[in-house]
Formats: sequence, structure tokens, C-alpha cells
Amino acid sequence: MRGHVSDQNATLPLEHFIQAVQSQLDKAQAAMAMKARNLNLPLTFAIKDITLDLRAHVEFARNEIRIRPAGAADPQASMFHLVFTAITRPMIEENATSLADNPEDRQIDDLKDDSLTEENRRQLEWIGVRTVDKLQEMDSKGGVGAIGRVTGLPVDRLRQALARASAPAIEHVTPVAPEQAGDSHQFMRVRGHNLLAAGQGAPTVMLGNRPVAVIKATARELLLAPQAHQWAGELSVSHGPGVAASLAFDLSPFAPQPAPQEAGSTV
Repeated sequence: MRGHVSDQNATLPLEHFIQAVQSQLDKAQAAMAMKARNLNLPLTFAIKDITLDLRAHVEFARNEIRIRPAGAADPQASMFHLVFTAITRPMIEENATSLADNPEDRQIDDLKDDSLTEENRRQLEWIGVRTVDKLQEMDSKGGVGAIGRVTGLPVDRLRQALARASAPAIEHVTPVAPEQAGDSHQFMRVRGHNLLAAGQGAPTVMLGNRPVAVIKATARELLLAPQAHQWAGELSVSHGPGVAASLAFDLSPFAPQPAPQEAGSTV
């Protein structure tokens, strides 16, 4: 196979080339399926394996393999021998299950602090640790030392990243309609991460210097019952001394209004 690009000096990640080939093969498969299902025509052939020989220059930058297609008379190019083979739906489902991530999980890239560099995060992804939740799960099983040995990352740096990843974080604060809460009271919902620490009771929630009542607590959500004057300000969620998250908000338009006084009543 002879590569062709408009810029002979352009390079692209190797996985992009493989994905492009896969995408075109998927289109060919879809066309054959349309022929069989909608046109009632017989399939006279099927493609099982495809072999490609790619002559290209190989570059390695920022932990990424990049290729540049070689010219027709370029003796310095490397040869890539790629074989695409057919797989069945059960094979896809069996392998995809272990790779499935909860869409609410935080990605390793979210740890953009001094504890993990970009190269560190890529090393974790290489061993299948793509989310903060997966890193915390392995830590709970005593796997931090093993991660350090496999990736070469210092264990103290991993533990620093885990400490920051385990701290509470508030994403947003929203009002809850009374009918949604199943009660006549007006509640407030706090969404975030690590709002409930493992093995501990409800966190301490404060607005200024006054506590806010916690009705229900999970790791990702708190249901609060604020008083009439607690619908705006800086909200903080704490597991203990030195472990807290805060967020300024203003939901005063949703604050319950005082009941009107009855006619003839006196103050």
C-alpha cells in the first residue's frame, strides 16, 4: 500500500491510520448489509482478512508513535505489516465490557495538578487506568505499589494524586421542586464528587458559619434542607479538618417566600 498525503512532511499517529482503515471497512460492511437486507440480493462474497504493507518513517514524540508515508524511492523507510481480521459480536461484547467506563467517572486527565504530569497520566492509561475512580478502586485493593512498579511512577506521587482525587468537589447547586422531593418543603441538591467519604456518616455542610441540614447523602449527591436565609452564599462540604470543598452560589429567587398573614391578624 502506498501512502499519499498533500504534505510529504506531515505525520499522523499510528492509531489514526488504523482507525481510518477500520472506518472505511465498516462502511463497506454496512453497504453489504444494506444489499442483503433491503435489496434482497444474495451476498456473493465476504471479506474475512485484509493484509496491508505500509512503508513509512517512524517517529516517537511525547510517548506517541507517529508515521510519515514514504516516497516511492525511499530506502530508509520502515515496513509495517498490518493484518485486519474479522471478529464476531460476542467477541466485541466480551472485550468491550472490561473497557466500559461510567460516564460520570472523572477521567485521569481531570487530575491537572502538580501530582501527575501529562506523561504520568498517559502511563496510567497504558495499563487501563483511565479514570480517577479506577485509580481509587485499585488503591482500595492495595494496588498502588503494583502500579508504581509497572509504570515506574513514584508511589508518593501516586498517593499525592489519590489524596487530591479523594477530596470532596462541588460541581453545582440546584433547587429541587417540592413534587420531585415528595414533600411540601423546598430542598437543594448539591452535585459533585466524594461528597460522602467511605466509612463515614453525612458530611458537614456549612453556609457561612451556619450548618445546613443534610437529608440524604451519597458520594455524588447531597439533598439539603436549607432555611429561608440559606439560599445564597458560599457553601462548603467537609469530611473533617482540612478536607473541604466550597462553591459560591445564588438561588435566592427559589427561596421559599413567607406565608401571607391572614386578614385581621396583628403582628
